[in-house]
Amino acid sequence: SNSSTPSYRINHIRQCMRKVHGISLRQTIQVDEDVTITAYFAGHVLGAAMFLVRVGSESVLYTGDYNMTPDRHLGAASVDRCKPDLLITESTYGTIVRDSKRSRERDFLKKVHKCLDDGGKVLLPVFAIGRAQELMMLLEQYWERSDLAYPIYYSSNITSKSNVYYKLYINWTNQKIKDSFAEGNPFDFSHIKVFDKKLVDSKEPMVVFASPGMLHSGMSLEIFKAWCTEPKNMVIMPGYCVANTWGARILAGAREIPVDGSRVAPINIHVKHLSFSAHADAKGIMQLIRHCEPKAVMLVHGEASRMDVLQQRIEDEYGLHCFAPSNDETWTDSK
Repeated sequence: SNSSTPSYRINHIRQCMRKVHGISLRQTIQVDEDVTITAYFAGHVLGAAMFLVRVGSESVLYTGDYNMTPDRHLGAASVDRCKPDLLITESTYGTIVRDSKRSRERDFLKKVHKCLDDGGKVLLPVFAIGRAQELMMLLEQYWERSDLAYPIYYSSNITSKSNVYYKLYINWTNQKIKDSFAEGNPFDFSHIKVFDKKLVDSKEPMVVFASPGMLHSGMSLEIFKAWCTEPKNMVIMPGYCVANTWGARILAGAREIPVDGSRVAPINIHVKHLSFSAHADAKGIMQLIRHCEPKAVMLVHGEASRMDVLQQRIEDEYGLHCFAPSNDETWTDSK
């Protein structure tokens, strides 16, 4: 079919949803006589899971997105030493080793506070679930400790709904959050309010969480275009940006952006990249491989150049067969 023809319709989605079965963490489902599926905590966002699929005597562990470093609201990925025949792992940050989380948090808070004290506004492009809650918790606690009065807003209705789910599924969070739950729900934010679009033109210092996280459309891009000409303002990119999105372009040094029709605005805003991504970095990926002891590794969900470097490292350090197939490429087990 051509690109304008949808490959599936609403009735296909409904048919698919009727086949969905819920599964608990570390629960094993017997699909038939030969096939079992086990879910493991992935630590990426609320609800993220790895799946170990066993078919007879062979097995595959599919990670999806995962994080090997605990953060403020979720623990690290947790999986048994399952020794799968094949580990299929994401490789988003396959060649990057991030500095300590505490150091990044200090830097982030220092930059936000200084920008506000200097009369500027801070834009935080985030996806509605995951990093939004993590950074909201960080700012909420800092505002409480520092007795700050600057307003903090979030613009996404999805974020509001997501926060409800975080309140409901507190059992997915880390032990510190569970322990503090008796004193109050940590996702009931007292310093963070819903954003009114009329505030875009306000001259007052403020912090705004807006989605999407890559500045490719939506409210985050609209606010960026309104604020980007003012050098007192700041945009902090806390996550990964796909090539050719405006998030990636401004991180690469773009100096102007089209705002309406043929009009172009200069980008004078301070641009910072402080990664709070919930994807495993190179150290985390290697840690998972060492723990699981697979017989072979397949890399997915990454940039080709980084995957090539990671593939070579896995083969050199662990002596494993590792490969990174292209889209639409079929891989056949040769054993």
